[in-house]
Amino acid sequence: MTHAPATPPPPPHTAPAGAPTSSSPTPPRRPHRLHGLHRRLARPTAATAAGLLLYLAFPPVGLWPLAPLAVALLTLTVHNRPLRASYGLGLLFSLAFMLPLLRFVSFVGADGWIVLSAAEAAILALIAPATTLAHRLPAPWLWAGAAWVAQEALRGRAPFGGFPWGRLAFSQPDSPYTGLAALGGAPLVTFAVATTATLLATTALTARRTPARRIAAAAAGAAALTLAGLTVPLPTGPQRGTLQVAAIQGNVPEAGGYDALGEAFQVTANHVTGTERLAADVRAGRTPQPDLVLWPENSSDIDPLTSPTAHAALTRAATAARAPLLIGAVLDGPGDRHVRNAGLIWTTDGPTGAMYVKRHPVPFAEYLPGRALLEKLVSRFAEEMPNDFLAGTGHGALPVAGTTIGDVICFEVAYDSLVRDNVTRGAELLVIQTNNASFGRKGESEQQLAMSRLRAVEHGRATVQVSTSGESALIAPDGTILTQTGLYEAGVLTAPLPLRTSHTLATRLGIVPEVVLTALGALAMIAGLAHGRRARRRTDPTAAPTDGNNPPTSTGDTQHPVETPQPAAGPDQKRRGVEATRVVVCVPTYNERDNLPDTTRRLRTANPAVDLLVIDDASPDGTGQIADELAAGDSHIHVLHRDGKSGLGSAYIAGFTWALQHGYDIIVEMDADGSHQPEQLPRLLDGLTGADIAIGSRWIPGGTVHNWPRSRLVLSRGANAYVRAALGVPLHDATAGFRAYRADVLRARDLDQVASQGYCFQVDLAWRAWQAGFRVIEVPIDFVERERGASKMSRAIVAEGFWRVGWWALTSRRRGPARTPRAAQATVPPAVSTIPTPAPPGDPASTPAAADQAPTADTGQPPTNAPAGRS
Repeated sequence: MTHAPATPPPPPHTAPAGAPTSSSPTPPRRPHRLHGLHRRLARPTAATAAGLLLYLAFPPVGLWPLAPLAVALLTLTVHNRPLRASYGLGLLFSLAFMLPLLRFVSFVGADGWIVLSAAEAAILALIAPATTLAHRLPAPWLWAGAAWVAQEALRGRAPFGGFPWGRLAFSQPDSPYTGLAALGGAPLVTFAVATTATLLATTALTARRTPARRIAAAAAGAAALTLAGLTVPLPTGPQRGTLQVAAIQGNVPEAGGYDALGEAFQVTANHVTGTERLAADVRAGRTPQPDLVLWPENSSDIDPLTSPTAHAALTRAATAARAPLLIGAVLDGPGDRHVRNAGLIWTTDGPTGAMYVKRHPVPFAEYLPGRALLEKLVSRFAEEMPNDFLAGTGHGALPVAGTTIGDVICFEVAYDSLVRDNVTRGAELLVIQTNNASFGRKGESEQQLAMSRLRAVEHGRATVQVSTSGESALIAPDGTILTQTGLYEAGVLTAPLPLRTSHTLATRLGIVPEVVLTALGALAMIAGLAHGRRARRRTDPTAAPTDGNNPPTSTGDTQHPVETPQPAAGPDQKRRGVEATRVVVCVPTYNERDNLPDTTRRLRTANPAVDLLVIDDASPDGTGQIADELAAGDSHIHVLHRDGKSGLGSAYIAGFTWALQHGYDIIVEMDADGSHQPEQLPRLLDGLTGADIAIGSRWIPGGTVHNWPRSRLVLSRGANAYVRAALGVPLHDATAGFRAYRADVLRARDLDQVASQGYCFQVDLAWRAWQAGFRVIEVPIDFVERERGASKMSRAIVAEGFWRVGWWALTSRRRGPARTPRAAQATVPPAVSTIPTPAPPGDPASTPAAADQAPTADTGQPPTNAPAGRS
């Protein structure tokens, strides 16, 4: 680093000969304070303006081109800002967007509106530092677009099940982007809008140093993204005939507020009147006879299953309509202060039994989380929200009128999975029952209608939004509005709607586009953080200390020692061999009675001097008893019983602790299900000749996988790619469970502090050991999918691995081993073991260097060779 020389003091003032002298020097000019203030406020003002522009892109204004413009302005605003400052700008952007967008919530009070807006803004604001990080990478528009999808995925799930209002896709119900919904749903539309915006912003940032042809290519790319949706075919014709539908908007007494529904039964009476008016028009020939009549959410504000009055009114309406009704009702119970928000099929004979109960009640509107505490803190909750709506558990695909309709209620239209579930279950028509009466004329109904239109395109289904007070609409499968009502007026909508049975690509792919884009966004953020750390190391030589005993060499980025220093170890570590070692194989079991005997036989046949420790988690199928029987006939087999199923990681920790206490030099992990070949254990032991950990790898040359479905192949390879990108560990199979450790590796780790489970446990141990400077080697193995029993893989295991690895990447202060760029990592080809036969557990002195053995137990006591007790 070079430093500018100190500024020399100005020479003494001397006036030219004959010039008059001045008794006081001219005062220095002060910088213009307003100019400095302007510079400080420029970015906050731009961020706020971007949020307001995004609001204007949504209904009720609905200027869709402002959505990419707003994202582009935000991108320019946060470019090259520190992450904390970027988040602050993102918060200004988010508040400027969310506060006007969600102002319809103000009917519950200004405090509720502000708290909800602020909570949503706090999550949305994450997109600002994510955009900053994306610009540290090549092709930032791609990663920023994926980050927008990831942010919306998070906001749609947390907290309390999420609130996905204000997704970029919902600003595009009638734009060139709309057709993309049929290919990848709302996530793909969001991705296209954000990517277009970021591409244009990035081009603007680099325009001065970018050749004209590249600027033209970027503009062409943005235009192609914008117009791509217009090329997607959106068929609207019927595939199984048409259904004559009538939607009744009965209206409410008041335009907004808690009292909008008026007195009990008033809304029900309004919808009965609307249905009887429809019947009169049918008799007069002005309207075709409907096949199905749709009422909105809460159209029966008294439980018709318990109230004779409401029951009679609905039956009278069905009789007048001469068609079944889908009605929305608030049902009592089960239990005190509990109600349900339901859609029921009602005929002249009463309810048919076909019913859908809303699966995603809205927190703080339909139920109160932590009611006991909040009612004490906010006294009005007890009066304004006396009951909690219970969540339903069934789907909304209801058979009626010779077809199947897919019913979702109110805000559920914002949740991708709830709408898609109905279509995959055979719905040929979508219905969104909603009650917008309390929200007034503040945009909620128009925003919900935009979502309904996008859902029609996404799934290729005619869609009906039916509201108590508006806006109600009949929508074609391409998102076109066929007819609609206004706000706070009574109305009846009728039309023949096409019934369609085919599935769009978006329906078939389901959650896949969102998962892929979210994963890309997460990986990009991790890579952006890593890039920032490397950049700081390049500018700060003290960030990478070197060992004075190892002369550094320059790599162009930073200085590293030539060799990897090894951790302090005992005599066996210094020998670097595995001769004179005691080996134990740890095998966790849970319901493996069909696999354990065969695995044990193969292990003992192929490796007669190796010990086996079975760690059984109180298997209900009797695996523990079988292990005891095997141990009774073989002194090399030991059993550790645990009280219950506590996870793979804790089982291995228990096994490692036992092995260290009993003086083993090499500790091996292996599955009981036969997927790991015991005959290949010598490969791992050979690998330890020059390493501290040998991992049996499926994904290096020579490694193979047999009988795995494609989904597992993709999951495993994707998980390992994620681990490499996030943690920087140079392993191809960090999740592998067939591996051997030198005991010193496990002694160096506080095993009681290992909290990870499942396959994440494998990553945890390998990565931490590599970080500590231990040498890790990968050995090719043949992995064979189990033939008996069920795999223990679950979504919880995958989720744990994803968030833990991401958290480690974000919180780790370095990506490589201490003082080194990386520990030596290598692969070895398959080979025949040349290791001498390990010593029997009862005769450690028979090995050549037994005298060098040091105490190995964590308790500080000398190792014991007594077999484990059967507990």
